[in-house]
Amino acid sequence: MCIYVREITNEEGNRLKYILRRSSDKVKVKRAQIILASAQGMKVPEICKTLGFHRNYVCRIIHAFNEKGFEALESGYKNCGRKPTFNEEIKRKIIDVVLSNPKDLGLPFTEWSLEKIRTYLIKKGIVKTISINTIRRILNEKGITYKRTKTWKESNDPEFEFKKRK
Repeated sequence: MCIYVREITNEEGNRLKYILRRSSDKVKVKRAQIILASAQGMKVPEICKTLGFHRNYVCRIIHAFNEKGFEALESGYKNCGRKPTFNEEIKRKIIDVVLSNPKDLGLPFTEWSLEKIRTYLIKKGIVKTISINTIRRILNEKGITYKRTKTWKESNDPEFEFKKRK
């Protein structure tokens, strides 16, 4: 028994061709190729040989298109992956730490580095663990630009600020 896609309209055919030419989603393009090939009368084994897919995959795409239409072309991986570890409250606390002056928190340095932020957050129990990349991502989400730490010596001279401005 041969499996074919249902008869498609001219509008559907044009939409499938448009997806082939314009879509940047590779999964959607490959699935559109399968549907068009089937609509042109190619049998499943011919589609598999031509496009390099497994028979089960081709059959599944054809059946899904017959049932759901263009929804079957979507990849289905949109809600995958790990759930966010840090809620908005924790992110706000992280941002508060980043925007604060380390001296005000009793720390012996004047500028934060990502490693120092990480160490402080873990030490104070704000988070159990956090990566530097996660801190960087949270800063980017909130629109905070991060600069590399520039180190310099602080002066004990009471007139230092006056002399520095000269």
